[in-house]
Amino acid sequence: MYKPERFSSTYEQENGEAIWAFLNEDTNIIRMKTASYLSRPAIEALSPYIYEAFGDSVTVDRIKQMMGHMVRQIMERHGYRLQQGNVKITAKGSIFSRASRYVHAEGGV
Repeated sequence: MYKPERFSSTYEQENGEAIWAFLNEDTNIIRMKTASYLSRPAIEALSPYIYEAFGDSVTVDRIKQMMGHMVRQIMERHGYRLQQGNVKITAKGSIFSRASRYVHAEGGV
């Protein structure tokens, strides 16, 4: 269950429930874990899939911030902790320019 906190209005007005469900799909969790294993921001691996699923609506800064907030909750639920914020995204065509990188709290995957 997502705890929107400061993103409550964005979640309610901007398709937050569908975005949360999408980010929690098994395939996308595997993608985020793999990106983290490779020392990349978790959401970097999802960028083309997010855009494909939701289009231009997800390129708005506030929605991208909410997605980052969601990813942090997902990753923490799976035993990861924040390693570094504000990591530059290098993937060509990504809708994100910076995001957070996570590491498994116990060194696992």
